[in-house]
Amino acid sequence: MDLSKPFTAASPSLDISVLVALAGSATPRSGREIARRTGHSKTGVQRVLDRLVEQGKVDRLEAGSALLYSLNRDHLLAPIVEQLAQIRVELVRRLRETVTHWEQPPVHASLFGSAARGEGDVHSDVDLLIVRPRQVDAESNQWRTQIDELAESIRRWTGNHADIIEISEDDLPHLRRNPPPVIAQIREDAIDLAGEPARMLFN
Repeated sequence: MDLSKPFTAASPSLDISVLVALAGSATPRSGREIARRTGHSKTGVQRVLDRLVEQGKVDRLEAGSALLYSLNRDHLLAPIVEQLAQIRVELVRRLRETVTHWEQPPVHASLFGSAARGEGDVHSDVDLLIVRPRQVDAESNQWRTQIDELAESIRRWTGNHADIIEISEDDLPHLRRNPPPVIAQIREDAIDLAGEPARMLFN
């Protein structure tokens, strides 16, 4: 799945990109703004907007000399478009639900990297940091099963590989004193999933 535009897994067409951009906005937007948000040419986006207006999926409003567009939320397809716009939110929800139900809970779990930032592509990993409690052995069958099942779930949900950084709670003091570059990245863009927040973990 393209982690920057996960909705394109349903359809790679520009129509979906335009509809999702409109679904994420509470106010009407100009064709120029929609083109900027989708990363496509204004000419191509305008053709799509004209077609979507004709199909009734998009409303067009005249505001002086400008034309503004919004998703027709009464359209039968609108709920599907809104769901596509929330795919990254759904990924985070599933990750939280899974990790918080572990029988051996982590000290900390977070999503970071391209998936957390809404960047990356179909080849990007889904990066996770998991901090194992000091009393849990790294080779515990139950612990290893949790980690392996989480990685497999991510592959099933997204098609992307899970890159899970697993450290022990005992490693935290050293990482606070001598943080590798990845810790700075985690501090900057981590989305907390379970346990102690990342901003407190490495301070």
